[in-house]
Order: sequence, then structure tokens, then C-alpha cells
Amino acid sequence: MRNKKEAVKYQIVKYVEDRNADDINRGDYDCFVGVKDVINHFIHNHGSLMTSLFTDMKGSPATPSPETITWIVVTCIQELVDDHYLIYIYDRQRVRSRIAELVRYLSYLKQRFDGDYTSSPGLAHMVKLEVKSRLRPRRDIPLMRAVRTISTVKNVVQIDESIQPFLSQNLRDSLNWFRTMVESRFARKHTEIELSSFQLRGFQTLFQAAISREFSSESLSYIIQSSTASGKTEAFLFPILLYTLMTQERRGTKAILVYPRIDLCNDQLQRLIEYVYAVNTKIKRPIQIGIHHGKVDDLSLKCPHRGCNGSLQASPNGFICCDDATHTVDFVVNKYRMADIIITTPDSLHRRLMDREGKNNIWNKQILPKYIVFDEAHIYTGQSGMHVANLVRRLRHKIRHSGGSEPIFIASSATIGKSKEFCCKLFSTDDANIICPEETELEEIGREYIVFVKATHPRKILLNPDAAQEEQTSYTIATNLSAMIQTAFCFFHTMMKTSEKNRVIGFVDSIDIIKRLGEKLCDAEQKRRLYQLRTPDARLETSRNPQCPHLECRSLPPNPYINRCQTYVDGECWWVMQETDDRPMNIQIHKSGTTQDCAGRPSDSDEWDMMITTSSLEVGFDHPSIIGTFQYMAPMNIPGFIQRIGRGGRSPADMPIAVVVLGSRPIDCFYFHHTSILTNPNDSKLEIPLDPENRYIKAMHITSFTYDYISTRYAIDVLDQVYYQVDIEETLNLIEQSEENLLADICKTFNLPYEVAKDEIQQIKQYFVSCSKPLLAEDPTSKYCNMVRFRKNKTNVDEIVKSLHRIVYDLDGD
Repeated sequence: MRNKKEAVKYQIVKYVEDRNADDINRGDYDCFVGVKDVINHFIHNHGSLMTSLFTDMKGSPATPSPETITWIVVTCIQELVDDHYLIYIYDRQRVRSRIAELVRYLSYLKQRFDGDYTSSPGLAHMVKLEVKSRLRPRRDIPLMRAVRTISTVKNVVQIDESIQPFLSQNLRDSLNWFRTMVESRFARKHTEIELSSFQLRGFQTLFQAAISREFSSESLSYIIQSSTASGKTEAFLFPILLYTLMTQERRGTKAILVYPRIDLCNDQLQRLIEYVYAVNTKIKRPIQIGIHHGKVDDLSLKCPHRGCNGSLQASPNGFICCDDATHTVDFVVNKYRMADIIITTPDSLHRRLMDREGKNNIWNKQILPKYIVFDEAHIYTGQSGMHVANLVRRLRHKIRHSGGSEPIFIASSATIGKSKEFCCKLFSTDDANIICPEETELEEIGREYIVFVKATHPRKILLNPDAAQEEQTSYTIATNLSAMIQTAFCFFHTMMKTSEKNRVIGFVDSIDIIKRLGEKLCDAEQKRRLYQLRTPDARLETSRNPQCPHLECRSLPPNPYINRCQTYVDGECWWVMQETDDRPMNIQIHKSGTTQDCAGRPSDSDEWDMMITTSSLEVGFDHPSIIGTFQYMAPMNIPGFIQRIGRGGRSPADMPIAVVVLGSRPIDCFYFHHTSILTNPNDSKLEIPLDPENRYIKAMHITSFTYDYISTRYAIDVLDQVYYQVDIEETLNLIEQSEENLLADICKTFNLPYEVAKDEIQQIKQYFVSCSKPLLAEDPTSKYCNMVRFRKNKTNVDEIVKSLHRIVYDLDGD
């Protein structure tokens, strides 16, 4: 909560920014607000706030006079100028917001290569500014009150018989250990930790479902929906942690957390380690965390020991801190060991339903997964969503037939329209419960800014038009990419930064463009240092800007009427630059899962100022220092765009800036003239297309389900023979032996008519039969030969067929 003076200053900034935004969107980029207007605004609109502040200053109830309000407002404005939230314009009677000054520079942006800008082409056709209030669920429920609420949940439901002993014997101790977990994670006493109402509702609702006898996973699923950095993860993680503690004496997996990408899995692993690290040293059986994905050997983790800044390194017995060998983590396991909580990807979970590791370590244990969470669920669109929806069907069948448990399916995302319909499709449930904050539970915690730059059309520019005809040979091309390059370093060098909030992440939707943008930006920034051509030399006492007339302008921009600086008027002096901005930024490029520096070398260093990336980092990349984001060209989809601009300003007090550079394509023009579609999209724009009934995708999962069935019903040696040794004859034999039971399960799992399921099984059997047929060397038109449709090392199909014939003859000869 802000104190009253901070509240006054916030309202001043808000008023000035809103006025500036209105002027900018009318095309007035040299806008300002008179100090007198600010004073009058407070006299007429914020009387109660001013009275409250004045009462605190006086120590007794008092009503401020207009003169007192004037003094308070002027004092606050001066402090805001000193803190760089506002700047005086020309004199001390007019102010402009810091974001409006940045917009002004972008509106005058030119393609600069040398000291003379008179012939430099302009790159910005128009600029718009959207200013939004940042809303976050109010956190006003003490942790202990939340714990007491959870302790009473058992009194309002009919308890599942299998869970009753744990509730009776373990709930009290488990709640105490849970409190210790939360204290350890946030490094605060429980008296200093508060939850939001929607977090408590999620905790209460999901824990209640886990202990209820009446819950059915086909009837109801859940979706947790709130803005980025609002505490969604805790809403589903808290009930999982409590349930795990309560049932810890039973060996087996209690929850599976599914993430669409490996880096998101690793982020959640780090979070879970921080929760359980301290508690695991005290409880009888430590909580085991499983990490299942294809790059477990490349894990990079921070040491969870309080006060330690080291990193964890893999060892034969777990992980050891590189700074202190006594800091160990031995409770993170891979797929070859049982885990209480598993973090995985959809692909790995798909394999666990069929393979030996899943059978031994998940499905054949004393307790089966109760919570199945699909975080960042908006990613599951199109074909990937179809696969996940059918994976869920197989997963539900596996859990039910392995032990009769009812899994709870949960989705979580900040950007899903028509979320109930999406959730029902993804999880094949009749209904879905949306867990989200109510409007009355939200509080305004700050502002966020989205700047739209409409680049000029690409064109060829003559650089010296005043030269004689025979000397006019110097040209340049002003492209949309040129606008992005100049915008990028203008953005970084003029945005408001602090020592802890000083980085920018940029998104590009093309691997080719990200390469060119990275190379050209590195050249402009680090080699040519073109940003220095706009340095405010007179204010910083430097000699970077050859066009600077060195007028007196240290305290405020030069007045065009009495102290005119044409360089500033033309936008070629970035007056707000600080001494710390007068250095080239360190740029990294992240694409295809790897990060490179400007020299093209692989880099794992965290010493960067600007990261340029593709969609791979639009979710889950929560670097605390990022305060700015940019998007080059119109985004591919609106939910992804919201996730991208949400990478900046993750802390509640931050005021992040996003810059969108739109090109000359029709879609770019459309979004520039309809910016609200991106900044305030309605449900229809955030709807995730999903068709779980796609028959081709379903057919693929029916084939996989056949192996799920064998893994569930048969011994491990049979599974090895069928799944690992690919014994076609044995697989076919098993299908034929249990065909009717298999068909019944397929019909129920995939909601198919018997005849359709029978036809799918028949095709699978025909495929297995065809695979067991020998390759006939004398028949070059055989199905096997006709399926060869590729060229390798300039070898054509006929040569491949001949090679196969030779191999067959050689085998026959042996």
C-alpha cells in the first residue's frame, strides 16, 4: 500500500500520462501539461486525498486551502522530476511524462549513419501510446487464516474412504509443515505472508476435490485464470503440496505438472526445490521431485540454501552446490526412480503411459496421481491441443484402471477466452470450474505502457539530394527492419531504468529475421555506436553528438523561443539519456533453444542488456530485471502477444514498457488502427481453437492406447518384448487375445461407436501383419520400395531400390 504522499504523486503521474496519451494519439508528439492544470485537477477531483494528507502532516483534522494544495502539488512534481518520472518542458510551468518523451523520440526517428542528419530518411510514420492500469489480486488474507480455513474443508464434504485415515492422522501436522514450506520459499515469517482471495479459493476448492468421495474427473475440471505474475501457480501448487505431505507415507506419485516446454519444466523444478528444501531435512520421508524430459542432464539450478548464490552441479548422489559442498539436493530424481511430484512435458508423459519407467515408478504404486496440471494451457492450440486432449483421455483411463482413483485435471493460463468451453474440450469433462479473481478483489498497483510505432513504407533514399546530378550516387534503403533497429537502441538508451530493472527482451516471429536483426543491431550498437549520435552533449558534458550546439540545457530541455536548439526540436537529441546510458548494450540472440552473443558464440552468461528471441521465451521466462519488451511486426496471435508483453515488469511495483514496431503489411496497418484488439482483447479474440475429435489425431492415440493397455494388463517381461523389442507377432497375438476388452476400453476412453473402434483396431492389425511380411527382392513395385520418397547424398529412388535388392540378395546368400 502507498502512503498518502506517494498516492498523490501517483495520481499526478497518472493525470499527466493520460493527458499526454490523448495528445499523442491526436498526433501532437510535443505535448505537455501545464502545472496549473495539475493543481486545478487536484483541487477539484482529489479533495479527500489532499485533506487526508494534510491531516497527517498537521497531526489533526484539517482542510487544506488552495494555496496549500498548490504547495503540495508543486513539491510533489519537483520530486517526480528529480526521480525522472516527469520532466519539465522549456520552463518549470509545464511537464511531460517520461514515457511521452520516449514516444517523442520515436516519432522523429531517422535512419542515421553519420553526423549529418539533414538528409536522413524518417522511419516512423505515426506513433500511438496506450496507457493501462496494472491490476493485481489484493493480498489481504494472512497465511494462518488461510491454513485454518483449509483445516475445516473436511467438514463440508463426504470424505473418500481411502483418504479418511490420512485426514484423521496427518492433516494437522501436514498443515504445520505446509506453513514451514511457504515461510522457507518466501524467506518470511508466516505473519508477514498474505494470500489473495482467489488463491485461497483455489487452495480450498482443489483440496476439497481431492478428499471428496463424490468427485468425478469426467464431470468436472478446473481452470485457474488470472493475469501474469498474479499468483496462479500457488493456487494449484498449495493444495498439491498439502496433499503430498498428508499422504507421504504412501509411496507413489501424487501430482503430475505438465509444461509445454523444457525450460518451463526447469523453472517449476527450481520453484518446487525452494518449497521443499528446508522441510525435507526434517520430515520422516522427504518429498521426491521427478523431472522427466529429454534434457535432464543439462539442468542448471540455483542453490536453494538461504543466503547462498551458488549453483547446483550434478553428482552421483544428486546435486551439490559449487560454493558449499554441504548444500546438497538429493531429492530430485529422473524417470528411473519413483517421485511424489513429477514435472514433465506432454511428449514424456505420452511415453510414461506405455514404457517400463512409467509402469514401475508411477502406475504400479500404492497411490496414484491425484492432481494433473497443464500450466500455460493457451499453448495447446491447433494440433498440439488435439494431441494433449487425447493424451488426457488415455491418462484418465490409465489412472482409473491402475487403481480406481479419480484424477483432478487443472488448466492454468492468463490468456484464454471462453475458458470453460476450452477446459471442457481439453479434459473431456461435462463442466469446468473457473477459479479467478473477482473485479472487487483487484487493486491498481501501477501503470503499463504500450507504444505502437507504424514504420514508413520501404523506399530507396538519395542521401545527398543537393549535390550536382553527376555526384548523386549515395543511396540507402529505409526498410521496416531499419525502423526496428533504430527503435531498439532508442528504446534501451532512453527508457527509465534502475539498477535492478534495466533489461529489454524483444520478440520476432521469423528465424531469418531474428538473425538479420541481431546482426544489424549488434553492428549498429557495438561497432558503430550509432546511439551516440543523439547524446545530449551539453547536459552530459560529452562530445558524442556532432549536431549539438552546446546550449545551456542541463536542468531542462532548451526553450525553442528563447534558447532554441534545433537538434532537440528535430528529435536528434535524446535529452533524458543518463551517463549510465552512454555505453553500448550487450545483446544476445536466443533461437532454436540456444543463446548466442553478437559474435555468434554460444553463451550462457546472464550479463546481457537486450535479448532478442522467438516465441520460445514468451512464456515462463521471468527474469526479474526485464522492464521493457518489444515486438517486431504484427504478432502471430493475440494470446501470445499478451504473454510476451507480460515478460516485462514482473514485480508489483514495476511500470513496464512495451514497444510494437508495425510494418507496411495490411495486417500491420490493421493492428495500428485497431490497437485495442491487442491491448484490451475480448473473449472472442482470446479463444483457443481446439478439436479433440479430429479423427486422424484420435487414430494415432488409439494406436498408442493399445500399448497403454498392454502396459497396464501384462507383466513387465511382456511389455519389454512388445514395446522395446518390437515383437510384432507377440503384439498382434496380445491384441487378438483381448480384442473385445480392448475395444470396450477404446469406446469408453475415446467416446467412439463400437464399429468405428473395431475398424481402427482392424487397421492396426493389418499394419502389423504387413510389417511381418518379407521384403521381396524380385518385386521392385512392392509397397516397401514405393514408400521410399527421399533423396540423400544425391541418391535417387531407383538407386536406393537397387541397393536394397543387393542387401536382400546378400542376406539370402548368407
